[in-house]
Amino acid sequence: MEGSNRYNQSQSSTRIELDEQDADSFPLFLDFMYDTCPDADDDESLTLNVNEDFSTSNAVSLRHLARVFDCEGLMLAVNKFIQKDLSLKTGPVYLVQANLYRDDRLIESAKRLCIENFSRLETKSITRLPLELFRSVMSAVIERSKSAHDISVEEEDALSYHLSEVVCQYFEKHPDRMTVKLLLELTNENVMPKIASEPAIGFTALARELNPREIKPDSDEWAGLVALCQRCAQAVVGEYGWKDFNITSALEEYLYGPCASDGSSTKLDSLLFATSFAAALKRAQNDYQSVDIGCSKSKKQMEKLQRENDDLQWQNQGMKEEVDRYKKVLAGTKDELLSLRHQVKDLKQRHRAGLNELNCT
Repeated sequence: MEGSNRYNQSQSSTRIELDEQDADSFPLFLDFMYDTCPDADDDESLTLNVNEDFSTSNAVSLRHLARVFDCEGLMLAVNKFIQKDLSLKTGPVYLVQANLYRDDRLIESAKRLCIENFSRLETKSITRLPLELFRSVMSAVIERSKSAHDISVEEEDALSYHLSEVVCQYFEKHPDRMTVKLLLELTNENVMPKIASEPAIGFTALARELNPREIKPDSDEWAGLVALCQRCAQAVVGEYGWKDFNITSALEEYLYGPCASDGSSTKLDSLLFATSFAAALKRAQNDYQSVDIGCSKSKKQMEKLQRENDDLQWQNQGMKEEVDRYKKVLAGTKDELLSLRHQVKDLKQRHRAGLNELNCT
């Protein structure tokens, strides 16, 4: 009889294997099914215990359990929670969770939110993404910026600077995921036309850690690495100038530093030294040319002002002579006017004398 009961119990039981996350969420799944007993068409029942029990960390797992066990009420309730909870802060979390469960629809929603608001997301939340998702988001952000017709030059530059910061921090956080190919892919000039100064320093440090044996001389990867180091050096010099660049220290580090002391100095070390020195030298030459051009312009401006001053003096002299001539003419006119006045006065006197004589006769 006892054996028969055991047989019946084993026949009526079902073994369910769950991972750790689903195991933690399973009690909530059972509570929802047996305690609330929601009706799929009853909107009020779907709100029961949702705010208290559901969270960003378990929502995707509950959505998965609802799909596996065909619980439509739970699916509707979880979807309602996710719609309210999905935000700039939770978007990357949902993207990672949805990717674990291969939830394509939720992946698309979370990914679209991250792409459309990429510049507003916290960098640390993006750097938590698995490599596959990180590359996917970055590629989509880049394609979206290229297809946008209303983006200004300033906005494009700001996005490029932000991309450089995100990519640099991602590789700094996950150095094991970095390869030469991936580094060049995500920092390509067509992808990232501008590099901020701090990420430029970071990329240089990352390049120093690359295995030179993985880079074939005269290959496309070597050419790409040369271009990247040049851009980074130019960004750093552009931000901090060239006057603080200590050639002696840089040369001593290259010749007598750790790489040289153990005999492992490579083309990569030469590249980093050469690009830094070249960027500083080029900036110094440009500054010198600017000063030289400025001096030439100033000299030409002074010569022009001198000629204008000479012209003004000549004009002033001519005007002075003209004024003196008018003064002489005016003086002569004054004398002539006085003479005419005397003549008029004399004529008047004669006229009166003539009238007097006529009256006397």
